[in-house]
Amino acid sequence: MDNLLTGSLLEWLGDHRQWLGLAIFLIALLESLAIAGLVIPGVVLLLAVTAMAGGGGMSFAAALAWAFCGAVLGDLLSFALGRTLHQDIRRIGLFRRHPQWIARGEAFFRRYGLLGIFIGRFVGPIRPIIPMVAGMLDMPTLRFVAINLLSALAWAPVYVTPGFVAGRAIKWPVPEFFWQQALTLLGLLAALLLAVVVILRAQKRWSNLLAGAACLGGLAGITLTTGHLAVVQQGVSYWVSRADGHGLIYQVLTPLVSGFYPLLLFGLLAATLAASRAWLALIFTLLALMLAALMVIASGASGPASIMAFSLILIAITALLKNRPHAFWTRAAFMSGVAPAGIVLGALNLVALNASILALVSAFLLAGAALLLALWMVERAQPILDPPAPASRLLLWLPLIAALGLLSGLHYLQPFIDLAQAGPGVIQVE
Repeated sequence: MDNLLTGSLLEWLGDHRQWLGLAIFLIALLESLAIAGLVIPGVVLLLAVTAMAGGGGMSFAAALAWAFCGAVLGDLLSFALGRTLHQDIRRIGLFRRHPQWIARGEAFFRRYGLLGIFIGRFVGPIRPIIPMVAGMLDMPTLRFVAINLLSALAWAPVYVTPGFVAGRAIKWPVPEFFWQQALTLLGLLAALLLAVVVILRAQKRWSNLLAGAACLGGLAGITLTTGHLAVVQQGVSYWVSRADGHGLIYQVLTPLVSGFYPLLLFGLLAATLAASRAWLALIFTLLALMLAALMVIASGASGPASIMAFSLILIAITALLKNRPHAFWTRAAFMSGVAPAGIVLGALNLVALNASILALVSAFLLAGAALLLALWMVERAQPILDPPAPASRLLLWLPLIAALGLLSGLHYLQPFIDLAQAGPGVIQVE
């Protein structure tokens, strides 16, 4: 294993770049495969190999295709293993020494079912276990295959894009001092994220307030230093200008960054909460959006950034309301599921709408601040619990339902949204 990380495999691939596609396929397969995925540092290897692919001239579509196929096959093999051995899997040496792995995966699957398979692909400790557990518990094969394909479609861009873009970026010319500014910004954001996690981990009455204030401080810092980060802006804008913002993928997905997406998602969420009489959760949702609107006005956020912030808040609320009674790390794992949606929305804003990278960073901070401060305010009166069934089972599907509904043709209503936003004082969609 150390050889993989210290460079022998990566050095060999560097000299034999014709095998990079197959390497991406095999790493994605092993990352998703039961037992192997628990011991192989698949994320690290995938980051390194996709960076080589990006720097070596492989197309992004090809890298995505190799990763997608590997992830699908890995989950299918894990499912087949569980379907064949059933409870005898517990006798395998690794699981006999660590029975909590299967127990944790089984509890997760029983609680969340199909949705657990989708979300579990993004949660490291249980990613290779969930498909095997689904097979153990005799989940219908066609149902598993359908959710496996759908989750792999979401997983591949999230895990391939960072390394691939980094590999391409190494060869792109950048302005002087770009990397100094970019690494400083990334370091500060990482420190802020770590601080927020530590504060929330304390689980005190003041945790949400202090974490929200930290996000608000980060937002103020970005707003005040935008002029001093012009080199980062120029460098990212140059990279984005080299991407094909008129490609088929962007044409299909661009409606997701229109003002109609958060509006449709809010309508679905509000209707679901009202139908289940989850009034406190509905108040929390409205308060978070009101705080976000005030922050948008105060910070002067652009149209794309404000729309993205509202979308992120609503997506995060669907995950948060589903998991209030659980342990901290379980809630954190589900909240991390917002990251793939954020990456997709951010990429669409950058490439299709030419949005500023700092504006999108501000959107993340704005969403976090509004969400945490609203949660602190509401829970001073009463803790927010899971809405009753069937609303609780529907919540996490709402962002996907809204996206599919929008992409199916509802985005043709956008001109009416734009007309409604033409009034004074309302941020217009760019």
